Amino acid sequence: MKRALIALIALFMLAAAAPVFGQAATGTTGIDASGSIRTPSELYPVRVDVIKVYSHSQGYRVVYRKGTSGFAELYIPAEWFVAGGKGQLIRARGKQYPYMVVYYRSDGSFSHVKLYVQASMSDSSWASLEGDPGDRFKVTTIKLEF
Repeated sequence: MKRALIALIALFMLAAAAPVFGQAATGTTGIDASGSIRTPSELYPVRVDVIKVYSHSQGYRVVYRKGTSGFAELYIPAEWFVAGGKGQLIRARGKQYPYMVVYYRSDGSFSHVKLYVQASMSDSSWASLEGDPGDRFKVTTIKLEF
């Protein structure tokens, strides 16, 4: 009687798990059931280490590492950091912050930017941009220097 009960339970468990193995991946992720990529993304990310972020009412001045010993800067307008905009500001805590990921389309045109910064603005990676920056925040694209 015990053997029949154990066999019956094992049979029900196997029958319950069978639909899981027969499912194919669906959706717009571009990955099929085997885990391989069916359609490559049209976006290509470029990650750079950020040294300092200067906040201003018009946006952010970002100083980032260029090569092994150089630095470059860029200006990102504040109006990019809205829902559905060209920019996303992610605040977090950790030694890996700050850094920035710029996304380009396959034709080389700029898509959007994600700026990962320290959550606390009292961190040494934050500063305030004083004075009038002029037209530096009037940009439509980001072109990184390497």
